[in-house]
Amino acid sequence: MSIRLFWVFGCLALLAGCSLVDRQGAPELLDLTTDRGNDPAVGRGQEVKITIITDDPDNDELDFRWIASGGTFTATRRDTFVDLFQDSVSVTWKAPIVTGVYELFLEVSDGKSETVTTSSLRISVTQVPPTALVQIDPFFEYNDSLRIVLDGTGSVDPDGDELTYVWRQLGGPRVSLENISSASPSFQALAPADYVFELQVADIVEGVGDSSNVVQVRLRVNDRGGVIPGS
Repeated sequence: MSIRLFWVFGCLALLAGCSLVDRQGAPELLDLTTDRGNDPAVGRGQEVKITIITDDPDNDELDFRWIASGGTFTATRRDTFVDLFQDSVSVTWKAPIVTGVYELFLEVSDGKSETVTTSSLRISVTQVPPTALVQIDPFFEYNDSLRIVLDGTGSVDPDGDELTYVWRQLGGPRVSLENISSASPSFQALAPADYVFELQVADIVEGVGDSSNVVQVRLRVNDRGGVIPGS
């Protein structure tokens, strides 16, 4: 047998011995992003949308598996999520009500190449008190139909939690606040006077309301001459 013929038979034997697994390419993770940026930090109970983009040289349908050290994936309400996808997929993770740094681990495989592509993501769950803020011109000129709208819409929570509003009158002729639990209640001034109010904002998450802030505001309603009687 010639050397060339031996080489041909050897190559054929080698190819015959190759399995399908040997010819499979491993999946690649091209991108992993969140709707909260590269170093996400969220408040308790908030959601983070995570998007992964992959490439598989054999165009296989891929298996992906998320495992979180806390919190839940909204599709399962569990800390583990398994599904199939082709090139990209988005999952939503809901933060727990306990603050801390949570690890999310990702495994991607094609079920054929015996290679599992992995990645991880850290998400901080924070709890910072909100800031109560009332934005309003403190001076008014009295008239019989004067209605004043308080404005607490500038109150903010650094964690992005929803806020509750509680208003209380501390001084001045007693008035009736309309929409007292809203960010912008209103009242009709009864007479020229100083009216003093207090706004308390709190962030309530799943029944947990342990963080609040209070601010006071004084409004002066002058008579038509620009003064308050007795002041």
